[in-house]
Amino acid sequence: MKRRRPEPWIMKNIRANAYFGKVIPPRSVVRLLSPWGNDQGRVFRIGYYGRQDGLNCVWLVNESGSYEQTTDQKSIEEDFEVLKLSDETDLYGADREAFGPLSDAESGMLEKTR
Repeated sequence: MKRRRPEPWIMKNIRANAYFGKVIPPRSVVRLLSPWGNDQGRVFRIGYYGRQDGLNCVWLVNESGSYEQTTDQKSIEEDFEVLKLSDETDLYGADREAFGPLSDAESGMLEKTR
C-alpha cells in the first residue's frame, strides 16, 4: 500500500484563504446584532479588502474612519444587519480616497434606522 504524500503548504494556504461566495461591497454600512464584547449595536462601514488578506477577511471601519476589527463574510451574514448596501465596484480601493469620519448626515440617517 502506497503512502499518500502530504499536501504542500502552499496549497493548504490557498485552500484556507480562498472564498467564492457573496462579497459585501466596501463602504456598505452594517450594525452588529449579536453580543460581541461591548460592541453590540455599533455601526461599522465595510472597509476595502486587502489583496494579501483575500475577500473573506472583512475589515470593519469605525465611526472615526479607522480600520478597527476584522471578521469574515459568514459572520457578516449571520451577526450583522446591512443598513446600506454600497454600489462600490472596486473591492480593493485602488486610487480611492481614505475613509473619513461619519458625516452628520450619515449619522442622522443611521440613527433613524434604530
